[in-house]
Amino acid sequence: MSIFNIDSPLMRVLGKITDIVIINLLTLLLCIPVITAGASFTAMHYCCLKLVRNEESGIAKQFFHSFKDNFKQSTIIWLIFLVLFGFFGVDLYLLYLNPTSISYYILGGILVFAVLILFIGSMVYPLQAKFVNPIPRTLKAAFVFSFKNFPRTLLILLAEALPFSLFLIGNVGLYMLPLELCFCFAAPGFLAAKLYDKGFKKAEDAYLAEHPAEDLSAGDEHIFSDEPILPD
Repeated sequence: MSIFNIDSPLMRVLGKITDIVIINLLTLLLCIPVITAGASFTAMHYCCLKLVRNEESGIAKQFFHSFKDNFKQSTIIWLIFLVLFGFFGVDLYLLYLNPTSISYYILGGILVFAVLILFIGSMVYPLQAKFVNPIPRTLKAAFVFSFKNFPRTLLILLAEALPFSLFLIGNVGLYMLPLELCFCFAAPGFLAAKLYDKGFKKAEDAYLAEHPAEDLSAGDEHIFSDEPILPD
């Protein structure tokens, strides 16, 4: 088989890389308005999991499909995180302006909560992309899943932080800016999907074992679907 055959390993790898670049550029573009960032991250994880499972077909179409279907809940979740980090930021600024004898204890408490939010945030958009749940249940599931799979969650957070940490090393980030624009979100997202895919499959299998396929249209409980629809 020629290495340039469309089904050759080389062409499949190049196809995956091309899809990752497309996903990343779409994610960046739809993060620009800021308010749409949550839906953009959800769509990114939806597509990255499709890539991992070799279920991709028209990656841009799949991206916008997920972006549209998850827009409402993803945006609300995004606003919740913005408010929380805004609160932490104001607290840190006030501590800087008015240090007291208990500042270190307050700072420690803020950092603990910030890490907690980061862990939840690392899994909330993948869960939103793949499972239909009300927002409180999605946040709870993200908390449980992230700490139950602590080592993998830590790897996900490190992978997500790496592209942006390069800007702290001299001019490395600037030199790598073209690569950053192509891979900064979607490459870590693809790695994350590799790490959480096994856990997601277990959740899917457990749910489908309890709910036969003919009952999946009930719409009144946790529903696994490729087309998330909020329950009434």
